[in-house]
Amino acid sequence: MKKIAIIFCLWGYFISFALSQDEKHVNSGDFVKRIGYNLLDIQLVTEVGDELKHTGYQCNLDSKTDVEKLFFGEFNAPVEFFYNPSFEASTKGASGFRIVRDSLKSSYVFEIKHISNHEKVYREVWDRYSTMVNSEEKYKFVEKEQIKLFKVETLSYLISDQFAEKLYKKMVSLIDNFKAKGVSPIIVDGYSVTFRTVVDDEVWSLWIHMPQGNALKMADLCRQIITDAETNTFEESKYVELLTEI
Repeated sequence: MKKIAIIFCLWGYFISFALSQDEKHVNSGDFVKRIGYNLLDIQLVTEVGDELKHTGYQCNLDSKTDVEKLFFGEFNAPVEFFYNPSFEASTKGASGFRIVRDSLKSSYVFEIKHISNHEKVYREVWDRYSTMVNSEEKYKFVEKEQIKLFKVETLSYLISDQFAEKLYKKMVSLIDNFKAKGVSPIIVDGYSVTFRTVVDDEVWSLWIHMPQGNALKMADLCRQIITDAETNTFEESKYVELLTEI
């Protein structure tokens, strides 16, 4: 499993991408744009005979929440999208997708992720801590307990190189050109999305609370892809065309 993860982390992904016009983050919630090494040296060594052999590399998962780690495992895929619903809609649970290579590295696989037992776990855990007065402490306990009980369901589709590469380029361009403007307003509730990709030796991520502009268009498209996949109405050609328009 570790060897597979390292292969994905070292994968060159794609050789070029097109840049779009700057995306201005205006009249929206908070955001975090993060770029770091995709691989981290964890300084582990093992003794082999009279020599010390270095064995310690792992993927950089610092930008991922516990649920994202549950969805996407121990490596960063070339394309990852994560949707975290608002508190009011939280009984439906988070969802997301990623693009990976198949075992023969001959085709791209589109993996859609969601939590199959979210509503049941949500109700059970909240009832368990319903008597707690401290809201902050309650949320911490609820989140910790939910992760232990969640069951992730994955739907997989083979997709074309054209669709995989176009989605990758659009996500790289969105993160690269995303700029803040003005002052972030205070928004108490609302959903958030995370776009994540790997560029050469770096992992790029963009978390946005209540996106606007092109980020909203991209988020809506990604969410619609998830809905179509879950209802077995996914048509790749439709999204190739829509990605061209963003």
